[in-house]
Amino acid sequence: MADQAANLPSLLDQLRLSTASGDNSSGESDPDHVAFVLKTYTITQVLSALCSEVSKDVANKRVLLDTSVQIFQRSSTYWLLPDDIDSETLSELYISYLTSLLSVIQIPDQRPDEVEMVYEEDFANVKEMAPNVFEAFCGVVKALDRDKEPEMEENTQRRRELMGKVLKRVAPSVASSCIAFFGAQQPWSNERCAACAQDTLSLLMQLCEFENESEMLCSTTGGDCSQIGIFGSILSLLKPYLGRDTWKKNLSTRQVFHWCIVRVARPYLSDYVDIVLPPILLFLDDYQLENRLLGVDCLQHVMRNVPVAELRWYNRVAVIHDALQTTLYSQEPRLVEKAVPCLLDVCTVLEKVPTKEGFPHKTRQSDALLRLILTNMQHESKVAMRRAYCSHLHLIIQYMGIRSVRHLSRLLRVIYEYLEVYDGSQESARKDILKATKAMVIHAWPRMASHAQSLAKALLKLVIDMSMDGSTTPENVREEICALATECLVLLNRCCEGKLAEDIQDLGEEIGESLVKKCVNTVLEDMS
Repeated sequence: MADQAANLPSLLDQLRLSTASGDNSSGESDPDHVAFVLKTYTITQVLSALCSEVSKDVANKRVLLDTSVQIFQRSSTYWLLPDDIDSETLSELYISYLTSLLSVIQIPDQRPDEVEMVYEEDFANVKEMAPNVFEAFCGVVKALDRDKEPEMEENTQRRRELMGKVLKRVAPSVASSCIAFFGAQQPWSNERCAACAQDTLSLLMQLCEFENESEMLCSTTGGDCSQIGIFGSILSLLKPYLGRDTWKKNLSTRQVFHWCIVRVARPYLSDYVDIVLPPILLFLDDYQLENRLLGVDCLQHVMRNVPVAELRWYNRVAVIHDALQTTLYSQEPRLVEKAVPCLLDVCTVLEKVPTKEGFPHKTRQSDALLRLILTNMQHESKVAMRRAYCSHLHLIIQYMGIRSVRHLSRLLRVIYEYLEVYDGSQESARKDILKATKAMVIHAWPRMASHAQSLAKALLKLVIDMSMDGSTTPENVREEICALATECLVLLNRCCEGKLAEDIQDLGEEIGESLVKKCVNTVLEDMS
């Protein structure tokens, strides 16, 4: 028996080399060889030999993995779970083999001193081997999960216990490896890798009796496999790669971290907030745009899924606010557009509701946020940046409410400037600035009578320009802008107690354009 065990690695190596040299044109192992292995060797010998061979740095390892799949597919349940081996020893052998499989597709670190450079050749082997590794993993767990042989019914409990031990140990590593390959655009992945990774993760969730990805990460009760959420275990695996000096060395770590974070919701995320915040702040402090966007995404999810009280502990939210504030000085539209709603979430945590009525509210972080955005918006010449600043301005005004009157003069100057400037066929900036105008009229209505004439002129001028527009602006866009401007005029007229309607009642007939007539008639009908 010892001689047979010693010859098994040689046999596997011979199969790999014979296929590599072209002796087997189909690329599959000879069924006779697979049958010989199953008849001659035990599961412990096969697992030990496979583990050893897979760990070697040799060529044509795909054939070896294909052979292993065929061995497990054709094996019997009794061969997989022999009675003369205790479950603890057998489970350790399965875990060792599955772990060695995953080591084959571990994403390599970046080259020293070249962490910003991506070389496709560094990931060629991983990309080639990933589908075979995932298929080999699925082949093992499917073989262990099958329950077809009547004579093994009394061993069902033992099999399930073994599966539970194996999955409990390997699930975090398998899930991390699958998640790393989800992005087909990554240099180490492609569409086939991504599809195989998704199939493998789906199988893992099915075996662990998880209904979805969120439950897989943060479930508190396990099924028959005694499996609970693996988010904490995944974080433990990633932790060595998320330090200040290590987080940029491995490209896949950030992808796995982000994928997991955004799928862990309240109340589970609060248990890990001390672990996840430092890496997120490192992402945000980087100079590369993609890393900063990743940081903002993660921070926004944390702000919305961790209790307010816990965010205030140890001044966490103040640190987050200071880190996010720097993004508003960026000239990257995508970053600004993502950062503003996240900063607004931070303000809701930082700013406590005043307890004393009748006293003027002190200046808060939201005042500073609106002031900074308005300053940046004034005289901004880049169309993309103008759109980014406008996109969430109405949300800030809605949040501040009547306090927005503190910034009314500057806000009106920005509104007048942005209403006049064409920003492309979709007129995104003009639409968003009209939403901001509507929010301003609603929340700062006590001061609107003083500015009604000048604001009405700007809105009517916009409606007239849209009605006479001979550019490439689509008809539906012009109608939408006119409808938004009309809503603002109706609200403005109510603030003036109908005086505005008296001033514009003859304008529709004088201009003669249908959109202008419709706008004026809507304002007049609102007062009737």
